[in-house]
Amino acid sequence: MAADRPVTVLIGALGGQGGGVLAEWLAEAAHLAGYPAQATSTPGVAQRTGATTYYFELFPERAPAGEPAFSLFPCADDVDLVAALEPMEAARALDLGFVTARTTVVTARERVYAIGEKVVAGDGTVDAGGAIDALARAAKSAIALDMGKLAAAAGSRVNAVMFGAIAGSGVLPLSAEECRQAIVRSGVDVKTNLAGFAAGLAAAAAPPAPPPPAPPAALDEAPAAFRAEVDGLPAELHPLAGHAVAQLADYQDARYAALFLKRLRALADADRAAGGAARGFALSQDAARRLAAWMRFEDVIRVAELKTRPGRLARIRAEVDARADEPVHVADFLSPRREEIVGLLPPAIARLLARSGTGKAGRGLALRFPTGTPLGFAVLKAVAKMKAWRPRSARYAHEQVLIDSWLGAVAAAAGAGDYTLACRVAELAAWARGYGDVRAAGDARLTVLFDGFAARLAADRERLAADVAQALHDARNDPDGYCRPA
Repeated sequence: MAADRPVTVLIGALGGQGGGVLAEWLAEAAHLAGYPAQATSTPGVAQRTGATTYYFELFPERAPAGEPAFSLFPCADDVDLVAALEPMEAARALDLGFVTARTTVVTARERVYAIGEKVVAGDGTVDAGGAIDALARAAKSAIALDMGKLAAAAGSRVNAVMFGAIAGSGVLPLSAEECRQAIVRSGVDVKTNLAGFAAGLAAAAAPPAPPPPAPPAALDEAPAAFRAEVDGLPAELHPLAGHAVAQLADYQDARYAALFLKRLRALADADRAAGGAARGFALSQDAARRLAAWMRFEDVIRVAELKTRPGRLARIRAEVDARADEPVHVADFLSPRREEIVGLLPPAIARLLARSGTGKAGRGLALRFPTGTPLGFAVLKAVAKMKAWRPRSARYAHEQVLIDSWLGAVAAAAGAGDYTLACRVAELAAWARGYGDVRAAGDARLTVLFDGFAARLAADRERLAADVAQALHDARNDPDGYCRPA
């Protein structure tokens, strides 16, 4: 019986994942099998992690009576296979009407987070589980694989694993051997790509496994000197407080970790007085997470310290698969802005420079450190050793004043008996993010919100709650919200 339509495949990928090579493999396999076929790409952003889309059509008849007419673009309810190297690309195909009861979906489980998820203050990421469940309900069948893990185990790339999974799905009339020959004909990384293809082929044929449970968060234990103080906090705070204390002691010193515990005890007391024990100390838990992150603000000292951590150069060598006798040159580029440099000065000098206009925001230095050389590493190490100076710097003083203003506002809202408002005020720490103009605008927004907070709470709580809600909306949902006046 003559075929009346081509078999259609929509490939959704991100720049750098090899979606174009995957489409070429499909076209070459079809050519080897004697099927008329066509592969095209649709407009996308091919830069690293940008969305890219490829479309492939194969006419399932080796000697058709006439010349098949192929389309350049997919049509809704006319796609037989959606192959997505990132699950949100499969979800996008579903949203556009390409995934229907006729469609088989093969998708990776692992996320590569989009810019829109990264710019949201706090956790703006989307869980792939819901998208995969929706795809399974809408499609004829759905195969979700941990392609990143399969590729790593095979020493290959995810596009080769996807090629094997496509072959294993049975949607296309292509044999596994014809697909292997397409990889061989390409002549590029043949051995590793064949290994990835075999992994994907076997995984697609295996019964679908449930997604693995999310691993528990790895939390550090409190240093021995702080365990008694941590144990004195509500039990709900113990894991988080212990982790934060360990991190802050590493970031600065034991006194700084003790300052965190002092602040957290006061916060827990206010939470308990507001009935927080019945709520599992939700206010204290959220505020403690944000407080620990805020107190570990990044400055030039911190960046230099992280770049000179033991094992970093060895990790870089491992990532680039360098042999023991193979030289690897590592260069780190730092561009501290003017205000970041001024922030290292004593507060009095920084204020003087600000009044004179010398310390205003603007371009700073463009530095290049050959970290793989003794001299470059030594310079960065010297900057990292300035950690002892940090508590005397203008940036440190500024952050502590703003943190105390925030904690005071949280405590005031809790003391007024408005637990919901107190939790929302705690979330305002989301504005303490980024650097440069973004951070300066966020600090300005917080300063306005916390100015006279207690008096405004007593005078017009409803209006204050509306201002807090608007600030949270801007922080979470509007990437440009930081530049709007409060």
